[in-house]
Amino acid sequence: MKKCFVVGGGDFCKDIFCHDENALTIAADAGYKVLTEIGITPDIVVGDFDSLGYTPEHPVTEVHSPIKDDTDMMLAVEKGVEAGCDEFYIFGATGGRIAHTLGNLQVLCYLAEKGLAGYIFDCDTVITAVKNRTLHFNENASGYISLLPFGCEKANVTLSGFKYEVDGCDLPCNRPLGISNEFTGKPASMTVHSGTVVAVWENTDILPAKEVSE
Repeated sequence: MKKCFVVGGGDFCKDIFCHDENALTIAADAGYKVLTEIGITPDIVVGDFDSLGYTPEHPVTEVHSPIKDDTDMMLAVEKGVEAGCDEFYIFGATGGRIAHTLGNLQVLCYLAEKGLAGYIFDCDTVITAVKNRTLHFNENASGYISLLPFGCEKANVTLSGFKYEVDGCDLPCNRPLGISNEFTGKPASMTVHSGTVVAVWENTDILPAKEVSE
């Protein structure tokens, strides 16, 4: 898998940022300042730079007008897709204006639609979007996991190995039925048969394995 690290200007916890030097690293606007402050030079810098306040002197800088359709984070992720990346680690994508956080969940859904893996990390949480896929968690996973249908009327899921197991259950978009399930200390799996689910869990050390689409 070809990894892409994308860093925005939102909340950033450097303690959980485990950079891979072999991955493509993209800064979205003020994410450039975040990276340079921890001694990392991104491969690509993208944005309108209204948050950063200046245009970086970087050899690969893509400058956009602030009057645009996509967010800087969306533009950065698209650069990673164009480069052939299929696994995205996204930092600095939460906090600040809630509209941007919600917009970044849509970015995860964009990746899920393409069959690509995307993870948003904040200080103690990982978020991903799943569509027509199965995620497998090993027995070391612990804490809570919540599932929220996103961008669809309902999502149909099967959950195995969690505290609350279901087989082909519909989760509606207008009731929070998937909040606060729990890992149980044994292998667990989550299959999304239809719709798209945003999954949120509490341990940033946990990343699932992914099966191919159904």
